[in-house]
Amino acid sequence: MTTPASSPTRPAGRRGIVVAVAACAALVALGAWIMHLYGGMIDLRVYRMGGSVLLHGGSLYDAKLPGGSNLPFTYPPFSAIVMVPLAAVPWGVALVAWTTLSVLCITALWRISLTKTFWSFVTQRKRTAVLVALTALSLLLEPVWQTIQFGQINLLLTAMILLDLVRPKDARLRGFWVGVTIGVKLTPLPFLALLVVTKQWRALRNAVFGLLATMAVGFAIVPHQSWHYWTKVILDANRVGGIAYTGNQSFNGFLHRIGNQASWVQPTWFVLSAVFGLVVLWLARKYWLADERVTAISVMALAVLYASPISWSHHWVWIIPLGVSLIRGVNRVWGLNPAAVTGVLFYGLFVLRSIWWVPYRDDRELSWTFWQAIPGNSHLIVGMIAFVLLVITSRGLPQEEKSSSKPAQV
Repeated sequence: MTTPASSPTRPAGRRGIVVAVAACAALVALGAWIMHLYGGMIDLRVYRMGGSVLLHGGSLYDAKLPGGSNLPFTYPPFSAIVMVPLAAVPWGVALVAWTTLSVLCITALWRISLTKTFWSFVTQRKRTAVLVALTALSLLLEPVWQTIQFGQINLLLTAMILLDLVRPKDARLRGFWVGVTIGVKLTPLPFLALLVVTKQWRALRNAVFGLLATMAVGFAIVPHQSWHYWTKVILDANRVGGIAYTGNQSFNGFLHRIGNQASWVQPTWFVLSAVFGLVVLWLARKYWLADERVTAISVMALAVLYASPISWSHHWVWIIPLGVSLIRGVNRVWGLNPAAVTGVLFYGLFVLRSIWWVPYRDDRELSWTFWQAIPGNSHLIVGMIAFVLLVITSRGLPQEEKSSSKPAQV
């Protein structure tokens, strides 16, 4: 029988949320001061520049971030529109609000990735402490810390995609937020292929509707700049930075570090990405039909990371749900001890931040030795090992196709 003490009222629950968010914001403000982030966060500054340009009627794709970096705004017009509130408040307020949101998204990723089986071993009182600890430890992971340090949007987009797609099949507007993430930053576009191969037609329709809605908002508010982006800027890969830079942990970056501008690089990247993408779709579909939704989505994220022309290391925040999925797969086939070792090795390798151990910038990546190329491409190597293990452990999945109308097990 449930006692009144174990059933908090809604106002009490809301107060708890407000207190938690306020405490998180206070810690973020303190941490930003200690880590000297108030003078950094260059990507957040680019976002605010986009919003500021729209507020003052400037040319969005001609603007450059002042201060020597000269970074342009590379995102769809809708991104600049949603960044207007960040541009309208003081820098310190924007930094704390944005970073707090990112930190809360880390918590959400762990909460949705860990299964009911895991939470059954954790008492209700300790669950908050576990999530806080996991969130704090996640800041040691190279992709997560890079996202926080630069003020990137990756954690928010990852949480939006994962939280949207794990909902029950008949959830209202399921898939819509995937479309919105594409309208904010094009990189999640391959997730539409996952919806196709798993025959999630309603979610696919909603995702396309979400993307078109962001485009419509852009054309309604800044029609000329929207036309300029969708016809010209979107085709200019040089706006996003050096492809061979070690921070670009994608097939394209790897191949450019080997062959630079050789004629074979682009066709090889295209073929490699296409073949890998097809294998990923096969595996993601297999996991999805076995009702392993988080794993299916995480596997699909690997296709995005490997096949994209540019996958900066901070795009790899998908390692949070991917690592959980890997541990579950190893545990299912080989048991708890190998799973624990796998988890420590997987997350530990990202804590090492080995891609920064070797010479980088100014095309020094082009002269790496074989032994330098191993740490310099370590995200790609670890990700591929994880993919192979997920292929192997998929043999332990149920053979029958489960109903995709069930809620995700989180």
